[in-house]
Amino acid sequence: MARLLRRYESVVYGNYRLAYVTYGVFIGVIMALVILFHRILFAANPPLSPENYVVDIVLAVALFVASYRYRSTLPGGQVMLKELLLLGIGMGAVASVVYGLLLWIICGALFPDLVETFISHRLSLMPPVSESADAALAVENTKGYTAGDWAFIGGFRLFVMSILVTFFTSIILRTQKSLLRST
Repeated sequence: MARLLRRYESVVYGNYRLAYVTYGVFIGVIMALVILFHRILFAANPPLSPENYVVDIVLAVALFVASYRYRSTLPGGQVMLKELLLLGIGMGAVASVVYGLLLWIICGALFPDLVETFISHRLSLMPPVSESADAALAVENTKGYTAGDWAFIGGFRLFVMSILVTFFTSIILRTQKSLLRST
């Protein structure tokens, strides 16, 4: 069975654990600032949900820049796909926790009206209550969302998006391929 499975040698060239904590905190703060500045600068047109395309674009750029900066600190810029994947998933996990906590503070303490804005937008996307009992239950559940619920939704979606972005970033930025181990 072992001969059927291909085993690759891989080398980790840098300290990706320190990098994903550092960059992850930075990215999470940037994501929260995007929502905060959108709310402050466009008070008449606040963000409609904690997960939106602006946040996704900023996340993609931030993950790419952080991965590129990490790669440039390594000797000879040598980095493997595995290391970049671990870096990106770690950054995404840390960033999603930081973003969720800051979003909770923004929605719960600074701008409680954002919770109502998020709820009304989500309700506008749902089917009419008259269609079924499940639709009525979903509407009632959505009306009960709190700042913590929106923080969880935003943080979870940020983590999922970071996994997708990390995959493509890692393929683009890797500089070294793994060698096949000799058995």
